[in-house]
Amino acid sequence: MQISDHCPICNSSRLYPYSMKFQPGFPHLSRTGCQDCGIIFANPMASKEELMSFYANYYDKGNFGSLDYKNRVRNKITTIQNGNHSLSKKEKSILTYAPKGNFLDLGFGLGEELALFSQLGFSVFGTEFDQDCIQFIQPILPNATLFQGDLLETGYPDNFFDVIHMYHVIEHLLDPNAYIRELNRILKPGGILIIGTPDIGSAAYKIFRLLNFITLRVPLIVDGLEHTVIFNQKNLSDLIKKNDFDVLDHYSESVGDSFSNIWSSNLSLKKKIVRYLQTFVKINQVIIAKKN
Repeated sequence: MQISDHCPICNSSRLYPYSMKFQPGFPHLSRTGCQDCGIIFANPMASKEELMSFYANYYDKGNFGSLDYKNRVRNKITTIQNGNHSLSKKEKSILTYAPKGNFLDLGFGLGEELALFSQLGFSVFGTEFDQDCIQFIQPILPNATLFQGDLLETGYPDNFFDVIHMYHVIEHLLDPNAYIRELNRILKPGGILIIGTPDIGSAAYKIFRLLNFITLRVPLIVDGLEHTVIFNQKNLSDLIKKNDFDVLDHYSESVGDSFSNIWSSNLSLKKKIVRYLQTFVKINQVIIAKKN
C-alpha cells in the first residue's frame, strides 16, 4: 500500500478527502478526490503485487463465487457456440464499426467476449492476470492467443488490432494513462476501443453519498481493493480524447442479471437486494471510441 499526494490521472496535488471505511481488515482506509480532473482514487493504493495476489482464483470467491459465476458463463458460452446468443447494444456497435479482424480482450475474465467474437469470425487475443481464467477458457477456445500478465509486457506489434475490448478493467489499473497510450499504439488507425467501467457520477452513487451526509455519517467506500481509480463520464471521456481517440458513443448501463439468478445464488439477503437494485439502476458507463 502506498499513500499518494498527487492525482494518478492529471498529477495535480489539489486533492480532497472523499470517503472512508472503518471495517477491520479492510485494505483501503480512504478514497481521495482530485479537484482538477474530478477523478476518485484509492489512497493508499494497492501495489501490483497485492493486486496480483487478490486476483488469484478471482471468480471462485466473493460475490462471484456466491453467484456460481463460472457455471453461468460456461452456459453462456455454450449458447454462443450453438449460435443462440442475442447481441447486446455494445456488441452490435462493435460490429457496425469493425465487422472483422483482430480482437483483443484486455482482462478477459472467463472469456465470454472471446467466445462470442471468435464465433463471429474474429481472430481473438486476450490478457489476464489470473491463471485460473486461462485454464478455464483455453480448452474451450484452443485457437485463442492468451497471455497471462500485464498488457504492458505483451509486446504486441504497432497497429495490430481492429477492436480492443476493456470491460470493467480500467478501474483496476494503477496507471490508466500508460495503458490508454499503449492501446493507442497497438490499435490500427480507425480501430475501435470499447471501455466499460463504473460511473462515479451516476445517480446511484450520488444518492448513496447524499444519504451518508444526511445521516451525519462519513461517506463510505462502496468498492473493493481491486478498484483503484473510479471515473465519471466527463473525466473518462477527457482521458480518451487526450490520447488521440474520437468518442463515437457514450452511454449508461445497469448490471446485467436476472431475478432468478440472484435469488438462487448464495449471496446474503442484503447483497441480493443490492444486486437486484443494480439491475434497474444504471451505475456503469460504456464508451466506444475510434483511433484517429
